[in-house]
Amino acid sequence: MSLAVPLTDKEYAECFNAFKMLSTEWTAMRQWLAQEFLPLMAGRESAKVMSIGSGTGDFDLVLIRLLSKEIPRISYTALDPNQEHNRIFSERYGVSGLDLDSFRIIPRPFGEVDLPESFDLIHMTHCLYYIPDRKEAILQAYNLPNPGGFLLIFHQTSMGINEIQRKYMKRVKNDEKEMFSAHDILRIFSELGLKFNFDILISDIDVTDCIAGNENGQKIMNFFLESRLEGLDRTLQEEIIQTLKSICRVEGGRYFLFHPCGIFWIRRMVS
Repeated sequence: MSLAVPLTDKEYAECFNAFKMLSTEWTAMRQWLAQEFLPLMAGRESAKVMSIGSGTGDFDLVLIRLLSKEIPRISYTALDPNQEHNRIFSERYGVSGLDLDSFRIIPRPFGEVDLPESFDLIHMTHCLYYIPDRKEAILQAYNLPNPGGFLLIFHQTSMGINEIQRKYMKRVKNDEKEMFSAHDILRIFSELGLKFNFDILISDIDVTDCIAGNENGQKIMNFFLESRLEGLDRTLQEEIIQTLKSICRVEGGRYFLFHPCGIFWIRRMVS
């Protein structure tokens, strides 16, 4: 049986955009930031922020707008090795109307960049799937914030997309290196003996297009399994769809996959 072909940077960006348009996760994350996190950042005159794995900047631009309401001066550093993502993020920032003290995107993976400065806020938003040594990355990020600064990690839980990945990632790609959930992060924090706070955000994604098998649904399925599924055996493709269908709830003839988001947040204590 032939394996699925990996997505190109451009294809991944397109598939992610299809996912984002039908998921409530981003709304839930925005609400958490505004209601729970932003009050903790209030009162600062300035902030240095680092985004690890910034992608196309969807989350970053939301975060910047929220922070700008509370903090007059912001310096923003983004790290991402995906050139297509960086191009999109740079273009979006350029037309956003946002006026930061500084904005830069470094096209390198986290761990391969010497960062002599420290930051007031560091976030790792759905990026740990693509970092080979997650334990080392978490430890490095944990130690980067200034005293009183924060580390935020947004990551998928073991419910939703991860359920599909656990069952099919190996069969589809012959590897499972991107398969990683909040449960695995909890284990790493425990092994490292690090203190943290943890919240779960309730969200889902409308996967009706996936069940229908249309073009948009194919992009979403490709995003779920990080590859082009079109070339797979039709029997396996149908099995994946039936499994997806079996774990969805149905409302008004539409299919919704429960896909909660986990948030780890750490405030570095002031000595």
